[in-house]
Amino acid sequence: MKEILLEIKHDKTGKFISRPNRYLAEVEIDGNIELVHVHDPGRLKELLIPGAEVYIKRAVNPARKTRWDLIAVENNGETVLLNSAYHRYIAEAYLKNFAVSEFGVYDYIKPEAKYKDSRLDFYMEKGEEKIWLEVKGCTLTIGKAAMFPDAPTKRGLKHLRELEELSRENKAAILILIFRKSEYFMPNFETDPEFSEKLIEISQKGVGVYPIQLEFTDGKIFYRGIIPLCSKNL
Repeated sequence: MKEILLEIKHDKTGKFISRPNRYLAEVEIDGNIELVHVHDPGRLKELLIPGAEVYIKRAVNPARKTRWDLIAVENNGETVLLNSAYHRYIAEAYLKNFAVSEFGVYDYIKPEAKYKDSRLDFYMEKGEEKIWLEVKGCTLTIGKAAMFPDAPTKRGLKHLRELEELSRENKAAILILIFRKSEYFMPNFETDPEFSEKLIEISQKGVGVYPIQLEFTDGKIFYRGIIPLCSKNL
């Protein structure tokens, strides 16, 4: 099944030069080197390779120090979305597409729902059922596996513990947006063993883990289906 979830436009293409820090990239645009904002704080070292073609968009605020936002990169014939600001909108489009969403029809949805001292990405209600949902974006592949995280994430671990706590009285789940072609998903034990072990643990205690395969083609995000969760490499 292939369903359009969201359209994401860009203004120009450029050539990636370097990444001075995790929030900035140097990109050659129309022959000039410009600083471009990188919204994804992950390492992305297998994607942001010098000379790679990148897609950029003008910043909404003209007074901002960086005039451009990084949207995506070309890698081995795939366009890979790198701007995590879109993750919530992609997830919301998926949840509202009742034909494909694993969560079906709901009565109420609230983005950025407060829980204790945190905010989880979505809170939903279906009749008497309460559903808490966190969203993560995955751009790392090794062999046939999509893997998350690509850098240690204490914030991500905190979210897993909160979902585990919530699952005792509600339905709790994590939606993993996979932006590269993969056959299965597995947590990245080498990079963050604590997060990875907790993800497998809570998946066995009733927290739903939904790795959804996406495709970014011609400025559109397509839903391709659910791929399996594996606890170790195949």
